[in-house]
Amino acid sequence: MQNSELYISDLSPEGLGVAQWSRPDGLVRPCLVRCALPGETVEAEIFRTKKNKLASYAANICSIKSASPCRVEARCKHFGSCGGCVWQHMNYNEQLAIKEARIKQLFTGEVEVLPIIACPDSWQYRNKMEFSFSQDAKGTKFLGLILQGSRGRVFNVEECHLMNPWVARNLREVSRWWHESDLLAYYLPKDRGSLRNLTVRQSHATKDRVIILTVSGNPEWAIKRSVLDQFVATCQKTATPEDDGKLSIILRIQQIHKGSQTQFFEMVLQGPDHFRERVTIGNREFPFVLSPSSFFQPNSLTANLLYQRALEMAELSKELVLYDLFAGIGMFGMLASHLVKEAIAIELSADAAYDAKVNSDRLQLQNFRMIQGDVAKVLAQEGLPPADVVIVDPPRSGLTKGAIAQIAKLAPKRLVYVSCNPTTQAQDVKELKALGFQLTALQPIDQFPHTVHIENIAVLQKGA
Repeated sequence: MQNSELYISDLSPEGLGVAQWSRPDGLVRPCLVRCALPGETVEAEIFRTKKNKLASYAANICSIKSASPCRVEARCKHFGSCGGCVWQHMNYNEQLAIKEARIKQLFTGEVEVLPIIACPDSWQYRNKMEFSFSQDAKGTKFLGLILQGSRGRVFNVEECHLMNPWVARNLREVSRWWHESDLLAYYLPKDRGSLRNLTVRQSHATKDRVIILTVSGNPEWAIKRSVLDQFVATCQKTATPEDDGKLSIILRIQQIHKGSQTQFFEMVLQGPDHFRERVTIGNREFPFVLSPSSFFQPNSLTANLLYQRALEMAELSKELVLYDLFAGIGMFGMLASHLVKEAIAIELSADAAYDAKVNSDRLQLQNFRMIQGDVAKVLAQEGLPPADVVIVDPPRSGLTKGAIAQIAKLAPKRLVYVSCNPTTQAQDVKELKALGFQLTALQPIDQFPHTVHIENIAVLQKGA
């Protein structure tokens, strides 16, 4: 390790500062600098790293010689060590500008990028987080998040400003409960230990809260009921909503068998077996009930904005048939059902498909239907009506080759592609263009303030 003065010229895809370091032997090599901003000059301690393809050197700042005008004081005590909020030291307007520029770079010159939609509040916006139980070789217990730049090392989280303060209070009390017990963190290589993860989620609209304790399915490490009762009492003390919200506490058993698919079993320890959410589009409210593990947009403050903007860009009308692919619980399809002739959702997860049926029945939607199955295989079947508009919201890995081929055969007049990973989205758009689609609009939305992540809506038309 050695110290050197570095000029930060850019940001890496992970949000780290990029500098060119002149080594003592005269060779110049790229170096990634944590907590640095473009335009800054810093004194930094440099060390080798094998954890990044962009650079073989990394650095920690010792002092800032010349600070960026965009630098602000980070709010969280864990900033710099936590791998979550890598941009807490950058003012929010600059974060938005960088993210908008990222979309322009990925889709260079193809179509004008609409101004990015900001999050109404860049703090306490997340509605779900997952924390890990871990122990080191000495048996020291940790409950929290992964250390930045580490290989899965966990640190104890004492505060997190992305969620409501009750989450940090609950985390501290659950950690105390764990320390007072003889339970061990789960260790995968030996299928040993009990505790795997602690998941917390909340609804900003209904105030419902859910706590999920995920444990090993190995019967040798089953947790006694008396210890679980203590866990429930701990969560009741720190997580019970002060208003009309309800608290659900769930035990999730993760069972693994070599050569077989992982299975999950859930047991309600307290409260309802679901939680309530509410989406507002214009002047219309849609109440939903979701299973504890069901997907919902992670930013409650921008979820309504995302759904409404996507439906606006779909240009729906009563004569059209809409397909909602990779649908989850069919949120886009259900929200759009009153705007179209028919809405058809397709989703692989049986649990999500079940939630879709429950909610469509509760909302009395006559023109919405959910088909459970693989998107490509379902679209290849005979008897489905022609599609006028398709909305896709795939996982971060993007669309499958089969799905792209079947969407092209479906030949909708308009395709609205919602993505939390614009890099894979840009690759998929390139393939769709080769199959006769034309990109007509791009709308970035910031769902993840203080991180490098961004949501993006791309609109394509067939033969436009």
